[in-house]
Amino acid sequence: MYQSLRAQRLLYRSHISYYVKAGLIDKAIHVFDEMTQSNCRLFSLDYNRFIGVLLRHSRFDLAQHYYYRHVIPGGFSLLPFTYSRFISALCSVKDFTLIHNLLQDMEALGFVPDIWAFNIYLNLLCRENQLETALQLFRTMPLKGRHPDVVTYTIIIDALCKSKRFDEAARFWRALIDKGLSPDYKACAALVVGLCGGGNVELAYELIVSVINRGVKVGSLVYNALISGFCRMGRIDKALAIKGFMSRNGCVPDLVTYNILLNYCCDEGMVDEAVRLVETMERSGVEPDLYSYNELLKGFCKAHQVDRAYLTMVKRMQTKGICDAVSYNTIIAAYCKELHTRRAYELFEEMYRKGIQPDVVTFTVLIEAFLREGSSNVAKKLVDQMTRMGLVPDRVFYTTIVDHLCKTGKIDMAHGVFHDMVENGINLDVISYNALINGFCKASRVMDAMRLYDEMQMKGFCPDEVTFKLIVGGLIREKKLSEACRVWDQMMEKGFTLESHLSETLVSAIQSTIK
Repeated sequence: MYQSLRAQRLLYRSHISYYVKAGLIDKAIHVFDEMTQSNCRLFSLDYNRFIGVLLRHSRFDLAQHYYYRHVIPGGFSLLPFTYSRFISALCSVKDFTLIHNLLQDMEALGFVPDIWAFNIYLNLLCRENQLETALQLFRTMPLKGRHPDVVTYTIIIDALCKSKRFDEAARFWRALIDKGLSPDYKACAALVVGLCGGGNVELAYELIVSVINRGVKVGSLVYNALISGFCRMGRIDKALAIKGFMSRNGCVPDLVTYNILLNYCCDEGMVDEAVRLVETMERSGVEPDLYSYNELLKGFCKAHQVDRAYLTMVKRMQTKGICDAVSYNTIIAAYCKELHTRRAYELFEEMYRKGIQPDVVTFTVLIEAFLREGSSNVAKKLVDQMTRMGLVPDRVFYTTIVDHLCKTGKIDMAHGVFHDMVENGINLDVISYNALINGFCKASRVMDAMRLYDEMQMKGFCPDEVTFKLIVGGLIREKKLSEACRVWDQMMEKGFTLESHLSETLVSAIQSTIK
């Protein structure tokens, strides 16, 4: 009898294994149910294996069913490894309740999840903005006999940085080092990218250099984050020093490294340095990409070397087949700024001939330039052409039109275009409101401006310094002094100050009414 039951159990196990390997999970479940209802004796091993199969195939409801309806009532026991798989699998569906219950069951049995299961759960808590729960779990891990590893620290440091708790992130990093753990590439990246992203570049540099000097290897992501951070601080000397440091430590500067430095040089008008940087890239075997060249164009244009920018685009970029609408837009905008509108329009036509499609930015720049010089007929043709191309106007485009209409005294038309922005679902900003508020104030319609001022705040937009100055100035001109004082108070509460001539005018006007 015993031998026959044993043989039957082996047969059931064989059938289940066959169906699982064939991917026929429903048939495997059916056979397992038959096995549980037969005279065969099941062991904890059978439940561990079968629940593992269910978890691997994301049949979490069934895994929970067998656990609570068979394992627990039948006095069977899951292995710590199976519990760990169960917990990590449930993290994928964010079933916090069941995870908590399983952890409690494990604790009652004196079991501890494997470190990888702890880390997966910890990561889930951090991703779901449950950082305090994650920190509490981190603190209790050693008490349960499971000590955090580098991955555990990395998860916590990353989460703390994302929550802008930079000092705590630094403390956890120091604790990681004090524990004798060696941070890996991901840990270093989490710390440096997180701290630099929050403006704590010096702290990131201090913490990471100490481990690099001890032989820890980090990749270009870490060095680039530091270089970018120091560039944002205006510390190009430190950024270049780190570039040299990374080379000496066996990490070759890559395209991202050079593009960060190019961006800084071009923003600061350091055109010659930018050109030398591109030459260094090419000598080092790093091929400049479209972004690199577009940055160079931007640098030339900011330095009022627009013709040089155009020659670079034609002779270097187009010969390599890396020229796009951004390239043309940069140069077109520069020509427009220097009032060479006709030359800008020639480039617009050239784009078409070379198969580069103008975008909303292209049209916005040109339309603004032609409106500014009074060529409204050309501007209208461009608007019609843009419409035919199916390009959807954006906020900048609409604001440009509103601003022009206000400056030419067509306030009602400007108000209509502003209304179209709202109707078409364009996300407004303070600049959009300021354009129309300026128009209303100049047209002596300050109460319309006030209604817009109130509306923007109701919609969650905070007035900026320009808004306040426009409103207060308009109210003073229309002798609405009490309203002007109220808005002035609001302005000061926001930390803005009124220009001296406006404040003196308002004070004088108030004093004259008292007399």
